[in-house]
Amino acid sequence: MSPAPSVPGPLRAEALGLLSQPNAAPDAAWRRLGPGVVPVLAALAEDTSVPDAQRMRAVTALARVETPEAGQTLQAMLEDPHRPSDVRSQAAAALGQRLGFEAVKTLRARLEDHDLRLREAVAQALGRLGGQQVREALEERLPLEDVPQVREALQQGLTLAEP
Repeated sequence: MSPAPSVPGPLRAEALGLLSQPNAAPDAAWRRLGPGVVPVLAALAEDTSVPDAQRMRAVTALARVETPEAGQTLQAMLEDPHRPSDVRSQAAAALGQRLGFEAVKTLRARLEDHDLRLREAVAQALGRLGGQQVREALEERLPLEDVPQVREALQQGLTLAEP
């Protein structure tokens, strides 16, 4: 995969500075950057010249930007089969954090994705949300899943979803 187009400017530099911190930057720091940081984070998430840890933090940071575009960007990342598996998997977790129960329908649909790593991430993201709707989705998928590691993730999701 070739590097994504670089987003120039001070906003990119500020975002990279926050993403270089091993601990998550405070929500206030992301809010201060405003909605213009959404396309910057999306570009950084797919820029192969950026270290993997920072790329994944860029996806997670989208959950902390308080604009509708951030949630839409995460959903697009999750649903695009041409995006890297690690980006899609991280987007599943971040979408659950960003939207809460509003993400259940979108995440549930990805339990049948061809990417087994994504199915694992979705099962865990759903489990963290909990609730009856999540339990039903995971229980329905469990007997249909053939891959042992995904079955294990579904079981873990069910454990996390316990009331």
